[in-house]
Amino acid sequence: MSDIKHTIAIEEGEIVVPQVGPERDAITKRLLHKLDMRLVTYMSLLYLFNTLDRGNIGNARLGGLEEDTHLTGNDFYNVLSFFYFGYCISQVPNMFLLKKVSPSLLIGVTMVLWGVCSTSMAACKNYSSLLAARFFMGVFEAGIGPGAPLVLSFFYLRNELAWRTALFFGSSTIAGAFGGAIAYGVSKNLAHEKLAPWRLLFIIEGIPTIALGIFTIFFLPNSPHKLEKWFVTPEEKQVAIERGRSGLNTDNTVLDKRQLIAAFKDYKNLFTCLIYIGLNIPLASYTSFLPTIVKNMGYSDAKAQLMTVPPYACALVTVLLFAWNSDRTQRRGYHVAGAGSIACLGYILLLSSDHMHTNYAGACIVAVGLYPVVPLMLSWVANNNVGHTKRAISVAMLNTFGQCFATVGTQIYKTHMAPRFFMGYSVCLSFSFLMIVVALSLTYILRRENARRDAEFGEPKLLTPEEQAEAIRSGIYDDHPSFRYYV
Repeated sequence: MSDIKHTIAIEEGEIVVPQVGPERDAITKRLLHKLDMRLVTYMSLLYLFNTLDRGNIGNARLGGLEEDTHLTGNDFYNVLSFFYFGYCISQVPNMFLLKKVSPSLLIGVTMVLWGVCSTSMAACKNYSSLLAARFFMGVFEAGIGPGAPLVLSFFYLRNELAWRTALFFGSSTIAGAFGGAIAYGVSKNLAHEKLAPWRLLFIIEGIPTIALGIFTIFFLPNSPHKLEKWFVTPEEKQVAIERGRSGLNTDNTVLDKRQLIAAFKDYKNLFTCLIYIGLNIPLASYTSFLPTIVKNMGYSDAKAQLMTVPPYACALVTVLLFAWNSDRTQRRGYHVAGAGSIACLGYILLLSSDHMHTNYAGACIVAVGLYPVVPLMLSWVANNNVGHTKRAISVAMLNTFGQCFATVGTQIYKTHMAPRFFMGYSVCLSFSFLMIVVALSLTYILRRENARRDAEFGEPKLLTPEEQAEAIRSGIYDDHPSFRYYV
């Protein structure tokens, strides 16, 4: 069931547009430009604030959060972990809600709520209030991260998805850079104000999130069928609808129990969850502890905030480069393994040297390797699961398992282990290696399955929307003879 570019079925209320030729190409080009400018750019902005609000606690720690809220022992690490507890329990419910209510409403409302939680951290005075704020922030942040690739898959074909997901997720690296720069500016210029700099940091980064959440309810596109007249022409809307069908988006049930069971029984999801576990332990520790790691290299608190900017800037380049080449070659697994290898190199540098500049280079290389894996994995899972419910549950499973194990990453950089953090680096190196091994194993299995189908059924044929819908109704899904996996 490869990407289908010829559709002939016209439903009531739709119009006829050319299926091939220069006119069709011109309409598609205009449509993609509009979707990229509105959907991808805006969702990237939302994820930027999502990442800012999630990660600013690492910067706040250098600004005096622990002292002012009387955190001792493992308190700070537990506060970090509670975010992921909330995030994990909300994954699957959020995926179902995306089928029940419009994405714009779900993402907009949850964004307002996590913005409130983030801003309220400025008023926290003790351990319990921080725990509560971070837990509920995790609950409400769980919608946009896994939900965005699902929404993007409604509008883009399989070979277009990794690049758009990378543009979306790449904003997290920009957020990391901005977060360090904002924290540096606050600590240097507002250090003597009555309001502690770390409290001001939560306010500055939390209030815009609330405003954007309200705007999102009215601005974010929900599906090809609901694109507004002011945004697209009738011809562009028709092409968007047909592309949505060719992207295997033909079932409209809120919850298909057969697809739910199929998602849990699919062996591919076991492999992808293992890869994401291997990623999220080092990634969670990196985003939470980079300011602390850099400070322990010998930088002052303020300089450490500023020195967190370059690693994220480097990561943005590789996020976009890996995704572009992955879509160009239609390969996911080799790119995941390649990125993981780069992360391993960074951790080896951190483990093997106590020289400041070598360690800082290692920290940059770790970011370069870890961050590209996120959009690659989200796209890989969306590419290889047919049916709304199966795809949504598979993405939710990926994130649930990954974020559950992310709590490990919040507990491995204890203060008494500074400045070398040998245990933390060793754990992250081990799980990065696991990510490589499982990604290559899954790639081999999928390549073998594609070769088997080619030998047994011949070249895959293009299916009409009716044939796609029948494949979903009959419970065949991605086992269809004409479906080929992205490897």
